[in-house]
Amino acid sequence: MTDTWTTTGVTNGRVTNDEAHAAVAAARALFDQHRITTVQFGMTDIDGQLRGKFVPAEVFLDSIVRRGSTIPNIVFGWDIEDTLMDCYTVSGWQTGYSDVVLVPDLATLRPVPWEPGHALVLCDVVNTDGSQVAVSPRTVLVEQAARAAALGYRVTAGYELEFYLFRETPESAAAKGYRNLTPAAPGHATFSLNRHSALEEVIGAIREGMRACDVPILASNAEYGAGQLEINIEHADVLTTADRVAIYKNGVRRIAEQHGYLATFMAKVATESAGSSAHIHQSMQRIDSPARNAMWDGDGPSALMRHAVAGQLASMRDFTVLYCPTVNSYKRRVPGSWSPVSAAWGTDNRTAALRVIAADEPTCRMENRLPGADANPYLALSACVAGILHGIDNDLQPPAPVVGNAYEGAEAALPCSLAEAVDAFGRSGLARAAFGDTFVEHYLASRQWERDRHREAVSDWENGRYFSRV
Repeated sequence: MTDTWTTTGVTNGRVTNDEAHAAVAAARALFDQHRITTVQFGMTDIDGQLRGKFVPAEVFLDSIVRRGSTIPNIVFGWDIEDTLMDCYTVSGWQTGYSDVVLVPDLATLRPVPWEPGHALVLCDVVNTDGSQVAVSPRTVLVEQAARAAALGYRVTAGYELEFYLFRETPESAAAKGYRNLTPAAPGHATFSLNRHSALEEVIGAIREGMRACDVPILASNAEYGAGQLEINIEHADVLTTADRVAIYKNGVRRIAEQHGYLATFMAKVATESAGSSAHIHQSMQRIDSPARNAMWDGDGPSALMRHAVAGQLASMRDFTVLYCPTVNSYKRRVPGSWSPVSAAWGTDNRTAALRVIAADEPTCRMENRLPGADANPYLALSACVAGILHGIDNDLQPPAPVVGNAYEGAEAALPCSLAEAVDAFGRSGLARAAFGDTFVEHYLASRQWERDRHREAVSDWENGRYFSRV
């Protein structure tokens, strides 16, 4: 490793030395302004969990910002419960669990208002020779954004994220086996101002915390489930949006705990509960004309938007496992659940997988309604961009839009289980062309592991149904 900005420092070679020095000076000023004593820095693993380290602010500025910080490649070798998955090539006993390097991207540096004196910065992950770690979710998205930029386009996205709040602690929820938890509020009260007001102490703290750490919030509202909320994150370029979502999910959990609640982004928390989604609103701009919405041609949706819709639909079955990554994801996706079951699109149609909004240029966009709240934002957005590029590269045209109920007579069915989605991803030449063999094999192994752990587990439902009857 060399002690240079361009190999491992500041923004992973995406800026000049002068820009890097300016970024470090800005970091020092931010630390002084907010009295920062501790810096949290890390990356998201394959499941979207933030992993990294805490260091004194002066250590970060004097050392880590220039050289990065090593971390064992085991961060890509654990499952979501930190069980070792010895089924990889980039992380496993055969690698000796050698180091990779966390490279702070100072463009993501911000104070953490719910932890006074702390700042947070997200990192790229490189090998010790400076090459990219191909299985890092952030790297995957950076590469998709670069592919779009090579065609002259910038893809932007906004996020609608649903989650549940319970009047529990991590310990009490575990003691109950995560069953019969006490919701933050009882019953259904979608968009109820009264319900929202009753929870405003914690929801207001979340909104304010996000504002103070540069995660702009558009709106919050009560959702259908008991204790279910939705908070919408303002659109930005896809990498900025993914970074914001990663920070947001981590922050929601911490702020909720500080107010006596437990938050979860599970796609389906209970059989009788509404699912939690992550709807992704997407638009595009030409890099040489950033003020114009390239999905609008003056009279309606542009040819580019038609290619984008067609490409996302054509890739949706292959990429379902990136949008719906867990066994639980598929419990949400049933007919009549506000969650799509087929690769269909419609104009302002919330029963379709892609909802196209095309009233005027400022609002012209498409909403991908397939992802669950449990999706890794970097991978879900990577799937979105790769699908769009597939449509552009192949001049694809969308099928006829669905009018009315997309659940009726649905064609182009999407995978309805993790096992089916894993099979589709594993057979996909499109996935390998878009993401590369290294990432596909790694991600495939991680989802096969998840599928197999579920297949082996004996559930409470099985015991209750069969124990005394067979």
